[in-house]
Amino acid sequence: MANSNAVPGASREEASFRLRVLLSEWWQHRASFLISVGITLAALVIYFFTFLGERSTPLFSFLERLEYDSLDTRFRARPPEATPPDLRIVIVDIDQHSQEVLGRWPFSRSHFAKLLDVLKQDGAKTAAFDVTFSKPDQSGAAVNELAHDLEERKRRGEPVVPQLETQVRELAAKYDADKRFATAIKNFGAVVLGSYFLYTDADMRGMDDATLDKYAEQLSFFSFPQIRALDTRPEFGQRDRLNLIRSFGNEHPSLIPLGAEANLPVIADALGGDAAGTGFFNAPPDEDGVVRRATMVLPFGRSENLKDWDLYGSLDVMAVASYLRLGANQLALDYGDGGVALIEFGPGIRIVPNNVGMKTINYRGSAGAFPHYSMADVVREKFLRGSFKNKLVLIGATATGIGDLKTTPYGGTNYPSIEIHANVIDNILNQRFIQRGAKQLQVDGLMIFLFGIPLGIALALVSPRWMWFGLVLLIPFAALVYFAFLHGWWLNLTLPAGTLIVNVMAVSLYRALVEEKEKRRVRHAFGQYLSPEVVRRLLVNPQLLEPRKTEITVLFSDIRGFATISEKLDAQELAVFLNAYLSDMTRIVFDAQGTLDKYIGDAVMAFWGAPYEQADHAIHACDASLRMIGRVRELQATWEAEGKPKLDIGIGLNSGVASVGNMGSVLRYGYTAMGDAVNLSSRLEGLNKEYGTHILVNESTYAAAKNGGFLFRELDLIRVKGKFQSVTIYELCGKLSVLQHDPGFPEMQERFEKFTIARYLYRQRKWLEAQQMFQAILNRWPDEGPSRTYWKRCQEYLFEEPPAGWDGVFTVTDEFREAATGGNSTIPEH
Repeated sequence: MANSNAVPGASREEASFRLRVLLSEWWQHRASFLISVGITLAALVIYFFTFLGERSTPLFSFLERLEYDSLDTRFRARPPEATPPDLRIVIVDIDQHSQEVLGRWPFSRSHFAKLLDVLKQDGAKTAAFDVTFSKPDQSGAAVNELAHDLEERKRRGEPVVPQLETQVRELAAKYDADKRFATAIKNFGAVVLGSYFLYTDADMRGMDDATLDKYAEQLSFFSFPQIRALDTRPEFGQRDRLNLIRSFGNEHPSLIPLGAEANLPVIADALGGDAAGTGFFNAPPDEDGVVRRATMVLPFGRSENLKDWDLYGSLDVMAVASYLRLGANQLALDYGDGGVALIEFGPGIRIVPNNVGMKTINYRGSAGAFPHYSMADVVREKFLRGSFKNKLVLIGATATGIGDLKTTPYGGTNYPSIEIHANVIDNILNQRFIQRGAKQLQVDGLMIFLFGIPLGIALALVSPRWMWFGLVLLIPFAALVYFAFLHGWWLNLTLPAGTLIVNVMAVSLYRALVEEKEKRRVRHAFGQYLSPEVVRRLLVNPQLLEPRKTEITVLFSDIRGFATISEKLDAQELAVFLNAYLSDMTRIVFDAQGTLDKYIGDAVMAFWGAPYEQADHAIHACDASLRMIGRVRELQATWEAEGKPKLDIGIGLNSGVASVGNMGSVLRYGYTAMGDAVNLSSRLEGLNKEYGTHILVNESTYAAAKNGGFLFRELDLIRVKGKFQSVTIYELCGKLSVLQHDPGFPEMQERFEKFTIARYLYRQRKWLEAQQMFQAILNRWPDEGPSRTYWKRCQEYLFEEPPAGWDGVFTVTDEFREAATGGNSTIPEH
């Protein structure tokens, strides 16, 4: 039970620790997080003024255009199979072929009468005209003028042949295309005629007040059937209605018409019943000239008092009402203090537009998505019977020169206006407009927040080099926006994406600049005693500089007889001499990825295994030691040629646990190592003179590097002052790969074998035999330093033997150490 309880506690403690570390890292980079907060707030403010405010400020209008462009791209990228059109809607084109067959435009109204008759025979349910018949038909103008002349002559008392008068009247009636068209409208029943609101001075040119008043009076009979104030605000109905009409003037450009153009009274009077009506076919574009929104209702009136104005439905709205056979009480518009709230097409269809009755069109494809028929073919009945059965038929011009072509999200200026109406009708019937409302705005705000605050927290925690991967989030975000679009949602792409990009770039730039400043400080502080590779690792992980205990290999090197050398050189020569030597030694340490601790006069202290861990730190240290000795031998020849004193060095290596890190005072500190491992290394260096060697290592360094391709010779078993544990020391002789190619290598092996035998006799307390063996070695190899040291010990022990319990350990005393170092006490205890 005790164990089972302990594990969750440990897990909670570990989790708490990790959380504290995470919070600490975040706090260190809190400035970058504040940048993210500022970017988020700025993005939300820009979003409000650009996409929610009543007026898009000029400063942010480019963002609005950018978002429109991204929406257009979504339309163009959407595959056609994802947007099948409603096949209940068909288009009859007044195309080039129709002009070739039926004559130049405008056609005789008799052709339109014939068209309606044919459509009725084929079972069409509703016919809607994207055309205004505002002027009398001119095809029977000559007969009408003759009939008028006969009437004038008869009025003046001039003789008129009765038979001629009768024939002329018959011809006039026969060629009265307007009356024939009106009759066809009555017979068809469900006909929606087009009207057009005038907005520009060019539209109004040639229009007198009498004509405008006549059109306005005619249109007044076809205003929106039901305009209802919301039940929640009945007492504010009149005020809300006036505010609604004024709100159309706040659009850019204004949607308040200057006038209107309607149909001839003879044609308009033919409309009867709930299934017939008139609707405007204006399709106002956005500010960039692209038609993206359906305008379903507009205000109009000739009075300066807005209370006398009415609201009118579009051709699309009235065509749907006719197609669904809605009664006058079933097509209704609800409004409140926020503008248009709802357009209701009976109990089954409810459209929620923006405050001025506009809705983003969900285009079913590029031009030609809906079935098209040439008017000439329909009039001549050259089509498959049943093609129009129960269909809503739109009639409009597409021919060059007379067609009303618009710019849509699909680009170009070749999208027929009649097909825009087909898309709007499709969207109404199937309730599939592009949705851009409260839910979409909430998602936009959420994405801006996520790409601002949570991402800002992440950017404050990760390394600057990984921050750019934050831009990868654009891919899933773009996929989300496109997926939402396929399902009828318009999510803002530019502001959330812009927030993400600016957030990543700004924070990355800030952290890169600030941390680069810190890196320069680190380079300046540590570049003098760390290799470039070690400095690079410190820049990646500055926590490596924190004080800690770790296993390292320490190197001490010292110039032998430096006092004598310094006496032979003046200060300037000594400085140049020493600087050249120390520069070469330091370069070797750095090349071996070591850390230069300090210079102590002519001595060099370095170590491996910190600040970053090296599993083979002992091997690196041994390699550097051999290279230092090799470089000194090269320098000896140069110095001798220059007449400078001969220089030699000794090196001590020891591996063990030491305290490493930034240490010192408040005023000055440095990265250093301390502990027994350091002290033993300095003592080993001093013993080189006693043994006549160049590189001494302790048993821990030997154990770590013996498989590194080096040749070691076991020299002695010693005990240093203040320690009870004895230490085996070795001489590092070289790299086997180099020595094996040296002709003197067999002789070296022979010498080492004889030394091993002699040392064995020494440890067996056979002083005389051992001394004779060491003497034999010296006779053949006079420079064999370790044999000379042992010869002296044997001589001493012949006169005064060690105690009976002697274990073969030689104790290094202060006297011995001073003798070994030549009295040089510059190497301190660590």
